[in-house]
Amino acid sequence: MTPLLMTALPMTAPPLPAPYLSAASAATNAPLPIGHVVVLAMLWLVTVWRLPAAVRNPRQRMLWTAFAGVTIMVTLGLPNLTAWVDATAGVHNIVVPIKHVISLVACAAMVAFVAETARPELAPRLRRPQLVVLLAAQLGLVVSFALIRQSSEVTDFYQAYPGSVPAAIYALIVACYLGSAMGVASWLFGTYALRAGAGWLRSGLWVLGVGTAAGFGYSVLRVCQVLLALFDQPMFLSASLLYGIEWLAIALVLLGSSLPAVGVALDALRAWRTVRGLRPLWASLTAAVPEVVLTAPLGRSPRVLLHRRVIEIRDAALVLAGYADDELRARAARAAEHASAGDSVQPGGPATGPAGGPVADLAPPERPRALTEALTEALWLRATCAQRLAGQVPAGGPAAEVAGSFADLDFETETCRVLRLAAAYHSPVADAFAHAETDIHAT
Repeated sequence: MTPLLMTALPMTAPPLPAPYLSAASAATNAPLPIGHVVVLAMLWLVTVWRLPAAVRNPRQRMLWTAFAGVTIMVTLGLPNLTAWVDATAGVHNIVVPIKHVISLVACAAMVAFVAETARPELAPRLRRPQLVVLLAAQLGLVVSFALIRQSSEVTDFYQAYPGSVPAAIYALIVACYLGSAMGVASWLFGTYALRAGAGWLRSGLWVLGVGTAAGFGYSVLRVCQVLLALFDQPMFLSASLLYGIEWLAIALVLLGSSLPAVGVALDALRAWRTVRGLRPLWASLTAAVPEVVLTAPLGRSPRVLLHRRVIEIRDAALVLAGYADDELRARAARAAEHASAGDSVQPGGPATGPAGGPVADLAPPERPRALTEALTEALWLRATCAQRLAGQVPAGGPAAEVAGSFADLDFETETCRVLRLAAAYHSPVADAFAHAETDIHAT
């Protein structure tokens, strides 16, 4: 395999660089390595997965165009498909420029998307130069391909024309365009990662930046290879090492593209588990105060459902606070203090909060007090639920303490507080207190 062959088959810009698939492998029936098969499958999966978002949101269409272009280009590199396209078109080796024109469009689309996202103030200034360069590169590919004398279908397109200046120009256009696109994308990803919040998004951006930087370095090596081959000089790196860098860059970019989605999925799973953990408390409180249940349909997002559950629990507690007089609150506080002193309240519980548990959001010195406060509230809530269900009128007790409007609260902190309340509400201490209050009212 000549350097020209290996250079002219491209890598794309972020977040999915397309491989420089060898024309030699495309012309044989040798099976693809399993790693390449996995990458191709992931490309198709991501392309199909992002299609609905592209249909709904115009801002996502550039991103989908990049993924779709890379996926089509890599698919066209499959040996049997390559042979079929060449035979159908009736033009020798026509699949080579088709793949490269598509890959250049994918590069341009990806750089445009990343610029709009990472540097929106820079994006308008990039559009016209980017379009001019893209059209010039595509025209250069078509012209240089047409200038290569091809009398027949060849097994190895570039190896069949050693020392050909048009072939060298063709390869340099591909490598320089794709390398510059990945270099710009790597810079944009890096600057975006510096401003992004911690978490899966920032990790994904850093991985994308490293992957596209590897793609830029790979393109530079290919340019060196083309120039050395033109003067009949050997490349200073082996072909296997170069292809290793190529597929490493592809794997990094695929990984970086997927990390933010993994973070979203994990957040949704945590929200769903938290909703399930809050359901017993929510069911008990809304049975006593059904008017707080929101009826407007807001979708099935676990995050939205969690917001609704926390709001409804909080609103129900505000209503029930009017049934808790000073004596009831004092009895609840004494029972909670007694239970805490006897270590009856555990920091865990059946519910798991966003940070790993009902007290995981608190510093260790604050945990005993927070658990005691949660148990105190749970005890008088148990008693007031029973009172309201029995038809009693409010006792005129003080309203529950509210730290401002719900919009002003730290939602994660409030969710952990409600989770502590949920764990205490169904504890043995709360069961015993509820029975004792029933006996008091019965006598």
